[in-house]
Amino acid sequence: MSELFIAVRCEELPARFVALATKQLAQRMTKKLTGISIGEVSTWSTPRRIALSIKDVASQTPVEEKTITGPPVAAAYRDGKPTKAALGFAKSRGKDVSDLITVESKRGPVIGLNITTGGEKTIDRVADCLEEVILGMDFPKSMRWGSHSFSWARPIHNVVALYDGALIKAKIGTCETNDTTVGHRLNAKPLQISSSQDWISQLYTHWVIASKEDRTREIVQQLERKAKQLSSEVGSWELVDEVVNLVEWPVTISGEFPAELLDLPPRLLVEAMKIHQRVFPLFKNNKLTNQFLAVTNQPFATEEDVAANIAEGNKRVLTARFYDAQFFYAEDRKKSLDDHGEKLAGMRWVRKGGTVADKVNRIAYNAVQMASHFDADPKLVERAAQLCKNDLCTQMVYEFPELQGHVGRLLAELDGECSEIAMAIEEHYLPRFAEDELPSSSTSKAVAFADRWDTLSRCFALGLQPKGSGDPLGLRRAANGLIQILLQHQKDIDLQELCNTLHNQDANQQSQDTSAHSALLDFLLVRLRSQLQEKHPTEIVNACMTACVARSVFNPVAIQKRSVALSKLAEDEQNFLTIRTTLKRLMGLGRKATSSEYSPDVFTSPAETKLHEAFLQTSTKVDEALKAGLVDEALNALVTLKPAVDDLFESVMVMDEDLKVRNNRLSFLKSIADAFMQIADFTALSSD
Repeated sequence: MSELFIAVRCEELPARFVALATKQLAQRMTKKLTGISIGEVSTWSTPRRIALSIKDVASQTPVEEKTITGPPVAAAYRDGKPTKAALGFAKSRGKDVSDLITVESKRGPVIGLNITTGGEKTIDRVADCLEEVILGMDFPKSMRWGSHSFSWARPIHNVVALYDGALIKAKIGTCETNDTTVGHRLNAKPLQISSSQDWISQLYTHWVIASKEDRTREIVQQLERKAKQLSSEVGSWELVDEVVNLVEWPVTISGEFPAELLDLPPRLLVEAMKIHQRVFPLFKNNKLTNQFLAVTNQPFATEEDVAANIAEGNKRVLTARFYDAQFFYAEDRKKSLDDHGEKLAGMRWVRKGGTVADKVNRIAYNAVQMASHFDADPKLVERAAQLCKNDLCTQMVYEFPELQGHVGRLLAELDGECSEIAMAIEEHYLPRFAEDELPSSSTSKAVAFADRWDTLSRCFALGLQPKGSGDPLGLRRAANGLIQILLQHQKDIDLQELCNTLHNQDANQQSQDTSAHSALLDFLLVRLRSQLQEKHPTEIVNACMTACVARSVFNPVAIQKRSVALSKLAEDEQNFLTIRTTLKRLMGLGRKATSSEYSPDVFTSPAETKLHEAFLQTSTKVDEALKAGLVDEALNALVTLKPAVDDLFESVMVMDEDLKVRNNRLSFLKSIADAFMQIADFTALSSD
């Protein structure tokens, strides 16, 4: 078995496209090789190339000989001559009627054919599908070049396609496959390739590190080494994930900007360096310095004059932006944050959604309603909500959108607003992404929640909910943030009650839409399910959510606590297996009952009486534990009923011939099942 190697070389891909392209190349090609035995799959990527290696690829699909049967012999021959049925059967398989044989079957003698399947050569399969694999990739944005009708993320220059070192001849658009490539732009000599390892080693000698992991390691080491030389610490380490997809041969240089610019807010300087120039700020004793590190794609940057030239270019661009920011900040400080908000009435929020000023009014109203849930001062919450979007009207945020909230906080502090309000103005945007920090104060949480709730409820009422994978208004992110805030705060807030209260506050402006109301609730539950499944087994989360929704409990914290408790119980796999087997049977029988009303006087077995007594004692403990929010204690108490339930199943026939006894037993079991349904629907769990 041999290696299949494919490498695409193109113009520089946007950093965020590199991993996407590499993943698609591997997925699409391996799917096309279905039916062919393959081994280990490896990928490599740089800004200008993506590559795939599949080891131990069979030379062809497996060859199989088998007999297929057709119509009965009686229908296939008449007077010793083949009928249309026989002729059609042979023709459908590309065979001659002389190839027909007689086969004994359950239907009696039938005609058949011995056929051979498989044997398709791998090299032919790849040649036929390679263009579709590459040009069929999906990107957020693609482009056409020249007069070509096809599009891709960036113009494709070359495709290497090899099987066992031999060229696979194919055409990708107007580009024919070959067995050569080139190195770095500054060392672009033709290189003959025979395998993936040959490709990697030859590229390395021509200033290209093909492995993303190796480039990442090299960048981190260079940054640490340079920072140590400058007696500093590197900031914005997360930038490495982007920079690694911007360079093929990383060389780190240092630079600086005028020290007087350090009077600007530190976060502004850091964001400008990180977002606009992709350079790393340096800190000393946790204080920002006027020095930075830049990772270049310039092999000659190791030479002093080249490094100085690149550093000067970065300094010139950064300094210009910083002086602009200095001017904008000075201009913005001439007005109070309150005064800046006057322009919100002229800013449209979303289509048919009114102005940002309208949104701020709704946020303020809902934030006050939510203040008690977050143990926040309603007056502080209202003031923070009224100011939370005002910095959108500043020149600083216009030029540096990523500083929204932070600029508002700075201006609020200059205006003499209390620290709680100033902090809430900045933190109400948190969390901005999955692993981001959450609002730290009660005021921040109330405003952040109200902002997201307004965005979601208003957009759903306007019919702007996400469709498919698209989400132009970031509603999934808003819903995730809202759920994260609720789970962190650990307060019992029911989503359906919120839909019925906060959703209705805008009734005079937006007619109530019960379908939108329901769609929003479903949308939030999907996001909740997704977040819980990241930390707990899928079937456990599903079982807990099913039980809660069935009882009209739409409280994220309650569902989370149930998922945690059940996951903990499931840690003892063997014990959990016996528990869920018993409870699935219990709940299955309970569902056959028409009600949970039963009479102990109808019991005919000591096992029923014993289980009933245990159930009465346990019910009290369960109710008290659930009222206190101690779900794990409630579950553990319920599980103690298992031995008595097992005894009942062993002692009596639940489906007794006496209809009165049978119905009473089913109702009794339903009442016990209902108690377990306060935690989870155990029928949603597998028994193996």
